[in-house]
Amino acid sequence: MKSSYLATLIQLLLLGAKNPIKLSTSDLAISIDKTQQTASMHLLFLEKNNMITRYKIDGDDMIQISAPGLKYLLSVNQKIQSAFDDNSSTLVTGDVFSGLGEGAYYISLSGYKKQFISKLGYEPYPGTLNLKLSSNLHKQFIENLSNMEGIIIEGFTDKKRTYGNVICYPSMINSNIQGSVILIERTHHDSSVIELISPTFLRKKLKLKDGDQVKVNISV
Repeated sequence: MKSSYLATLIQLLLLGAKNPIKLSTSDLAISIDKTQQTASMHLLFLEKNNMITRYKIDGDDMIQISAPGLKYLLSVNQKIQSAFDDNSSTLVTGDVFSGLGEGAYYISLSGYKKQFISKLGYEPYPGTLNLKLSSNLHKQFIENLSNMEGIIIEGFTDKKRTYGNVICYPSMINSNIQGSVILIERTHHDSSVIELISPTFLRKKLKLKDGDQVKVNISV
């Protein structure tokens, strides 16, 4: 994508177009310091390439960045952050909430536990910390995380059932605690939720309660 079109897409993001906003081509032209004709051309390009959606409500021009558009912006953000960081990582934030207690059961299964120790170098505390993400960009990142290389904890079968793979992404929690974001092959959570494991009881160590915000730097 040409840098001028990307700049316009970024400006739409700054104007709040993750959600529908009312914006005319003349208002956009002022915002990007271009002519109205250029602003119109940029919007046509972005719409044609499925980066934005446009429609009218009660005669007003409405614009929203599409899911592919947010995904593209996220990939650009990751590249920029990687250029600044010594290691490639992405920061996401989420609010703590109580799960159903399934994490303790799964993490404690010997078929998983042995692999956690051998592949991650530590035995996780028997439970997961659940975070609810609010940022659409962070949700997009988690949705795409499974396409990135992680540490695979292989699934197994016991006499009762079959357990799926778990993919681990080493992370730093609140900047100073070692852990991993885990993606479970068979889970009821969507991309708005991440689960964390750590050798430390995170709720106690960080004195967390439901609703508290936690920052996670995920290495990818």
